[in-house]
Amino acid sequence: MLIIYAIAVLFSWVFCELSIKLFELIYYIKISILVDKIECKDDLLFLRTKDFEHVIAEVFRRNGYKVRFSGHFGEGGTGIILNELYYVLARKEHYHHLVEIEFAKKLKRHMDNNSIYRGMVVTLGDFKTNTKYYCHINVIACINGDQLLQMCKDVKGSGFDTIFAKSQN
Repeated sequence: MLIIYAIAVLFSWVFCELSIKLFELIYYIKISILVDKIECKDDLLFLRTKDFEHVIAEVFRRNGYKVRFSGHFGEGGTGIILNELYYVLARKEHYHHLVEIEFAKKLKRHMDNNSIYRGMVVTLGDFKTNTKYYCHINVIACINGDQLLQMCKDVKGSGFDTIFAKSQN
């Protein structure tokens, strides 16, 4: 009887692990399709925060970076680590919003805690002048909404949509 319970537990565990992997794959396909469908900043603005972060990660992945997510960042959301060299924070704000210097200072502290000395702030809005200056001094790149939209357009067509279209031809 104990062997039957052990087999049932093992089967349940394997089934759960496969289900998790399947859901992760489906989510990755969803994000890849979203990247290929982005036409304007409104398409990015109306994404959920988690989807916004994953879309940015996918854009960097398509640009050849090795991407992984860090732990929880203080203001909600996660950080993205590129090639173990860059710490990227995606800030989904309205495109008229200007990023404050305090946010860049928090990023710098988080970078120091993770021993990463290059950073990047990605936002739909723009940056205040003092924020840009602080970021420049501390090796933090500032990517505003227009640059982000261009990055999305530059990698369009290199995701799952394209792979599926090529396989049907």
